[in-house]
Amino acid sequence: MLRLLLSYFKSVPAESKDLLSAIKEMTGLRPYDPNIYLAAFRRKVDDQTQKGANMRYERLEYLGDAVLGVLMAEYLYEKYPNGDEGYLTSMRSKVVSRKALNKIAEKMGIPRWMQQSSRGRRAGTTSVPGNTLEALVGAVYVDRGWNDTKTFVHRHLLDAHVNFNRVEKEVISYKSLMIEWVQRQKKIFAFEEVEEHGAQHLKRFTMAILIDGERQGEGSGQSKKAAEEAASRAACKALNIGRHEPARTRRRR
Repeated sequence: MLRLLLSYFKSVPAESKDLLSAIKEMTGLRPYDPNIYLAAFRRKVDDQTQKGANMRYERLEYLGDAVLGVLMAEYLYEKYPNGDEGYLTSMRSKVVSRKALNKIAEKMGIPRWMQQSSRGRRAGTTSVPGNTLEALVGAVYVDRGWNDTKTFVHRHLLDAHVNFNRVEKEVISYKSLMIEWVQRQKKIFAFEEVEEHGAQHLKRFTMAILIDGERQGEGSGQSKKAAEEAASRAACKALNIGRHEPARTRRRR
């Protein structure tokens, strides 16, 4: 109660009041220390330099990443009582992947309030929304503690923005899926470079995957790793891998 009372006397820049209202809407919580939340969005407070603001943001991102991982594991442990370790690990990896966190952040409206460097804008950095979401989780944890952070993550983040039926069917890596299948079938596989073209900074690679000496898929990308993933996806589609895998768990209703 005292902390809530003191929060009314915190000095908050006038230009940040709309952001703080948006954060309250995102989290379902009233900030005790508004400045912590501003730091999660790279805002400078008091006489802080931008370098100092960036460092505080990065520290919150580091903390939020760890807290989110634990709360995600707890959520899945309770949601899927019959899920084995491999299933729970796979589901957690899908939800906290950069791509998934970016989507959640977008649904929450986070990109509208982000501040990033001109370098980040030029590079088209795609991980920034998800990183900011992690920093926000870190800010809630520092400001409100474990129980309120759990409520925010479980109710306002996962329940509100993640379709677990869809996540269950997603494939994170077709290359990993292919390797698992090859090992189960006791087959031999290898990747083969088909083509490399383009200027040094705009190279494009085409790779093929061979299974027992026969080419089963081909794909292209801006790196060999991306091309291997594309080739693996093509091979999985051609061999019908991953479409009729038996369920390893039964979800609690």
